[in-house]
Amino acid sequence: MMKTFYRSNLPHIQPIGGTFFITFRLKGSLPLLYLKKIRSELNDKIFEIKTSRYLDANEAIYNQRKLFFKKMDWGLDQIIDGNDFLKNEKVAEIIASKIHLYDGELYDLLAYCIMPNHVHLVFDTSIQLQGKENENLNLKNYIQVNEILRKVKGGSAFEVNRFLNRKGKFWQRESYDHYVRSGKELTNIIWYVIRNPVVAKLVDNWEDYKFTYWKDCSDI
Repeated sequence: MMKTFYRSNLPHIQPIGGTFFITFRLKGSLPLLYLKKIRSELNDKIFEIKTSRYLDANEAIYNQRKLFFKKMDWGLDQIIDGNDFLKNEKVAEIIASKIHLYDGELYDLLAYCIMPNHVHLVFDTSIQLQGKENENLNLKNYIQVNEILRKVKGGSAFEVNRFLNRKGKFWQRESYDHYVRSGKELTNIIWYVIRNPVVAKLVDNWEDYKFTYWKDCSDI
């Protein structure tokens, strides 16, 4: 049986055939003090929830993890004192190409935005289930989210480092992944992704940002 739950600094819930909102960032793109602060706030709040009489502790913890992500994403947009290699258009093109490479094979690509120091990505993995019975799924014929990210991040890091003539880790090892629970949530997430350059004050209109993709308007 394939694992659908992983734990590192954050839990990773990856149901087979699900739709996911992924964020991954450059190594050294956030100050350690800021990360420690928001992680400490998250851990303190989770401890409070677990030791108090919450009607739905799981939902409360889920909401706190979403709040942690918003704080992290705010930091990526506002605290620009780390690496920002993705501002280079050639670098962004390499990453976009790697994301599109697996569209239609490992996932249905729904949206992405390549920001100066991080990437937002939304995809649906149910395309891998077509013509397969669940009991016949295995690690050879179903590629899970953590392996998809290894392909996207590992492949793009190799090509970008070669282009920049640099060595060393390019991406932060752990990514943020969120299992999308409903169509309404998916719509909200996609708007969040494509409006990120506007919120970060990089452009006035999301359509003007070169490295934003949304499947529903890709032919406009």
